[in-house]
Amino acid sequence: MKNKLRSTSKITPVVATLLAGASVADAGLSDFQNEVNSGTPPVTTLFTTVSGSAPQLIDVGALTGDRSFEFIVNAGLGGASSAFLGRQETNGRQGLKFEQFGDTGVLGVTNFGVVDLNSDDAPPLFTDTHVFFASDGTDTNLYVNGTNVFTFAGFPLLGFGEQGIAAAYNGSSFFDVLDGNILGFASYDSALSPAEIATHSNAFFVPEPSSFAIVALTSVGMLARRRRCDPFA
Repeated sequence: MKNKLRSTSKITPVVATLLAGASVADAGLSDFQNEVNSGTPPVTTLFTTVSGSAPQLIDVGALTGDRSFEFIVNAGLGGASSAFLGRQETNGRQGLKFEQFGDTGVLGVTNFGVVDLNSDDAPPLFTDTHVFFASDGTDTNLYVNGTNVFTFAGFPLLGFGEQGIAAAYNGSSFFDVLDGNILGFASYDSALSPAEIATHSNAFFVPEPSSFAIVALTSVGMLARRRRCDPFA
């Protein structure tokens, strides 16, 4: 009698979860959204994807004094510079840069027509990244994945009202378009604390156990169905 070939490998829930990376990312976005809405109240949120190929205008609110802007981004270095958010001719005349002009390869901030400031930090390319700009009215702190990576000393954030997102806007058209996507956004009329910023980042990168369980069980179920259909099983 011929022996049937049989797979003896076992797929653990952890491995199954890793195999379902897209679902984990979806769970992370959901947990991030819940965390944003459960802490310091945001002024404006956007939890649908905005692409640099189709940038939009967004009203970030009537912000004064302290303010913060938060992004989940996945992008590359296309063009001489690219913006998370900005407006050139009014409403603060600032841009928050995924890549600072020109071809610097680092995150930055801009007062249009006045100054371009570079950080020391290069953005992670083509990977989901949490980026947070928090201003206390005097300085602006830049956080990447929950860690304070740079301080723009003497540079307060001024943006308010209608702004371009996934590009900057000049009153008639978009420029400094992002080579990628904004997956989530929030604006605040305060400078969030380092602890709360880290909590938001962790909510995205470490989904709640219930999210992992659902993804893992779904993946195991799919694998089991495949094995039952395998004539060699």
